[in-house]
Amino acid sequence: MKLLITLYDIKNMKSLSHTTDGFIIGNEKFAARLTHSFNTEEINQAIMNASQLNKEIFLQANQMLDDNLLDEFSVFLDSIDTKGITGIIVTDIGSVMRLKTKGLIDKAIYNPETLLTNKYDFNFLKKEGILGAYIAKEITLEDVLEISEHKEIKLFMVGHGHLNMFYSKRQLIHNFMDYQHLNNIYHNKQNMKIIEEQRPEEPYPILEDMAGTHVFRSQVFSSLDYLDTLNSHIDYLVIDTIFKDDLYAKKILELYKHRTYDQKRIEDIKALYKENWDSGFFYKKTVYKTRES
Repeated sequence: MKLLITLYDIKNMKSLSHTTDGFIIGNEKFAARLTHSFNTEEINQAIMNASQLNKEIFLQANQMLDDNLLDEFSVFLDSIDTKGITGIIVTDIGSVMRLKTKGLIDKAIYNPETLLTNKYDFNFLKKEGILGAYIAKEITLEDVLEISEHKEIKLFMVGHGHLNMFYSKRQLIHNFMDYQHLNNIYHNKQNMKIIEEQRPEEPYPILEDMAGTHVFRSQVFSSLDYLDTLNSHIDYLVIDTIFKDDLYAKKILELYKHRTYDQKRIEDIKALYKENWDSGFFYKKTVYKTRES
């Protein structure tokens, strides 16, 4: 199992390289929920850095792209050193097919967020020759292991971080500020939270970026306690540091790389970043309730 980390600053790649196997970067025009948006020059520099560090690097392009953006995505890819990229993470089938037309299908990593919940759906695009896919974040550990036993492509999984639980392509914060006749100073800010009146103890991180508006779980999902089980089943475990920083990435990577279960170190991280960890949906089955007649 390889560890991947999202990135805030390419200057920190060398220090993070001691405990990670690769990096995830992207540009906000084609990606959603980035830690930081990198321009073309910075992306190519990061690709070069990764090569020099003998690390893998992945381009995140997980927006739902309309026809115009798909064409711009093609131009964007032409400006990137795609030969140096290990994979390109996309969310819709249109993006997958665009990669195919550009001869990059073997670098495609399909991540439709919540859809890949069984082994049949997970392996569906194998016939197209894609590199891998992300399993859904909302499935149990039992389901994760079941899918992994039958995987025919590389299996990616978010293993640590705030899980996105609501998404709207609308700029909801902007719309609210516009309605109040105020300037929107909150776009792309990573320090905002929604607090419900009934659950004030569970603030939900919220982010508005070019892709829309995103609300995340209040708890940080941690798979640290399950690494011995996951190690032989997952190809790439992703540590998402959104709302944090590269120092947080370094601290978390050290725990995961060395499988350190030092409770004091863990509690120190939680206290420093004012966060709580849980096991996500590993033991929470999704239940659909029908309306009673």
